[in-house]
This record gives sequence, C-alpha cells and structure tokens, in this order.
Amino acid sequence: MPDRMTIRLHLRRIRVLEVLVDAVERLVVAVEDLRSVVRCPHCGFLTSRVHDRRRIRVRDLPHGGRLTTLVWMRRRFWCRNCDQRHVESHPEFRGKVTRRLARQMVRDAKDMSIKAVASRYQVSWWLTMRIVKAHAGQLEEHRRRRRCRILLVDETSLRCRHRYVTVISDGETGTVLAVVRHRDANALGKFLDAQGPAWRRHVQVVVTDGSKAYQAAIRRWLPDATHVLDRFHVSRWFSQCLVEVRRRIQRRGDKGTRPAFDPTIFRSRFLQVMRYDHLDDTQASRLAHVLAREPELDHAWRMLQHLYGIHLAATDADANQALGAFIDLWQERPLEEFWPAVDRLLGWADEIFNFHDAGRITNGAIEGRMNKLGVLKRVAYGFTNLHNFAARAVLISPEVPS
Repeated sequence: MPDRMTIRLHLRRIRVLEVLVDAVERLVVAVEDLRSVVRCPHCGFLTSRVHDRRRIRVRDLPHGGRLTTLVWMRRRFWCRNCDQRHVESHPEFRGKVTRRLARQMVRDAKDMSIKAVASRYQVSWWLTMRIVKAHAGQLEEHRRRRRCRILLVDETSLRCRHRYVTVISDGETGTVLAVVRHRDANALGKFLDAQGPAWRRHVQVVVTDGSKAYQAAIRRWLPDATHVLDRFHVSRWFSQCLVEVRRRIQRRGDKGTRPAFDPTIFRSRFLQVMRYDHLDDTQASRLAHVLAREPELDHAWRMLQHLYGIHLAATDADANQALGAFIDLWQERPLEEFWPAVDRLLGWADEIFNFHDAGRITNGAIEGRMNKLGVLKRVAYGFTNLHNFAARAVLISPEVPS
C-alpha cells in the first residue's frame, strides 16, 4: 500500500497506512512494518502468513509542535512449519514510545525533572523514569568496565542530611561510576569488591575526605594505591582553627549585650582565612591594620599561612619546610585552638603529603559534580529513592577530558 501522508516520519522500515487524526494539537498516524516475510523465532523458518493484527499506540516525537502518536498495526504471524504463532518486533519502537523519543526524554532529563519531561510528552511518570533508569544503567555498566587510574570518593546527603550516600567518580574523565547507600567502610568496600581484583590493580590514586571509614576500606581493598586527603578538606580543618581564635578574641561582652564583639575583627573574618597571595593591596592593608591590633590573632594568621604552604609547595621538601615553619611558631606560642590541626597532622600525615607524590590530585572534579547534584535535588524537590537518585547522578555527568 503506498504512503498517503505528505509529511515523512523519517523512521526506518515503516510504512504509513493513513492519517487518523490531523488536528491542531495532535497527530495520529497508522503505520506498519515494511517486511512481508519474517523468520519464526521457534524453528527459524520464514513465514509470511499473518494470523491477526493488533493496534499498539506508540508515542513519537512532536511534529510541528503537535503531540504525535503512531498506531502500529502489529502483526501476529503463524508459522506453517512448526504451527506456532509469534508477534513481530520493530527496532524503532521501545515499548510505548519510539526510540528517538526515548533518547530525547533522556536528554531532557539531564536538566528537567521527571515530572516535567513526562508532562511535555504526555506520558506517565513511571514510563519516563523507567527509560531514564535503563539508559543510566547501561551507561554505568559501560563506565565500570573501563579501567580507572584515579578514583575520587565523596559523600552527599540524600534526604534532610540524615540519609547519606557515597558518590564514586573517575578522576580523569569526571564521570560518576556509582552512587551507593551509606557512607561507611562497607559502602565503599562493596563497590570495590564488585569491581574485581583486575580492576582494582589499575587504581593508582584514591582521593577522599577525612573519613576514617573510607580510609579503612581503601587500606583493605586498595592496599597498593596512594591515598590522598583532599586539599580542600585539609584547608578547611586548618582555617577552622583560626576561626576559633578569632571568635575568642573578638568577644567583648556577654551574649545579649551590644556590641558583644569587636566589629572591626568580625568584619575582616573572610580576609583572615584567605591566602596572602590572593589579597589585593586594599585587602592586605585592611587586614594588616586588624592584625597589628591583635598580636595573638596575628600569630594564628601566620601559622595558618604556613599550613596553607604545605599544599602551595612545589615539592615534598618545600612542603616539609612549610610544616617546619608552622612547628616553630607553634613551639614559640602554642594556641589551644590549633590542637585539632596538630592532631590531624599527626594522624593523616601520609595522606596529606601524598598530595605531592600523586601529582597534586584533588577532589575538585567530584566537588563540581556535587554542586550539580545539589541543583538536581532542587529541580526534583528532593529524592526519597536511592536508585532514582543514582540514575540521575550518572546521567548528568558526561565524560570530560581530564
């Protein structure tokens, strides 16, 4: 039967039978497969005898702004050789939608909520989520088969900061490899165990935050890899010590009194934790005026700058020199607020100084992904299902060159 439609569908192996509805808001077209002879899946013989036809409604991409539905006249064939009946399949149809619509729905789901995607194409939320999860599952399986040299590990809250998940990413491509429940040693250990010994042997560097649980999992499953403590988390540990010194010094009265603290010290709080090389002339002059008034705060600031120098150093020897300068200041005038920094330097010394041996690797790439995941949570108004969140996390992290 010749086509009766003046607009092409651009679907392979499809014949247009007739246009059922041609309205302003929607388009409905009856189609069928071009093949007249199919192979029986039971015995392998060719057959052309049609037993019956069934109408299957398949949603397609909008045409000219109109919702388009294909009514597929799906045939059921009867094999003369084995007397079995079977229904035909088509490579362009994927359940209730065409494959090109499914691909477009996956692309839209990278920036829109599932509800918004389902509403755009007038399909159910469950169908949209099933398509997205299927595509994300294939993508995750493909990524996890590839070798990974640098592994980035971080955590994020799934709901109300009480349910946490561990996000694992490839440090060279920036792709999310997996999102697993909880943030303990078992969570990371199960992922590493599932990857197999051959995959684990190729992991050379692992970057994490200061989690003892992640440290235990890495020591067990990746004993030959270099464990690096993320530079951002270390700097936050150090800067928090100066913050505590500033809070103690700036207080001038009891709570409830006005002013309860020195406004000059308080207003310069962000300048105090900045690296000196990031300050312009105006900021440096303003900070110098504050530090000149408070010798104890000036002492804490100089200790913090030397701690920053551990990561600013070009070599491991320069990093040790910066640490030595901090120790000299500490011995000259130890501040109680810097005890946590000293304890963490003693407990995480190897992981902190591995930063130079591992090529100055940080968790910056995965922290950027965490920001995108935060946007995703706001777009979706939160998540309650881990598997749905994991699928969306994998989907929004395309591969980027390292």
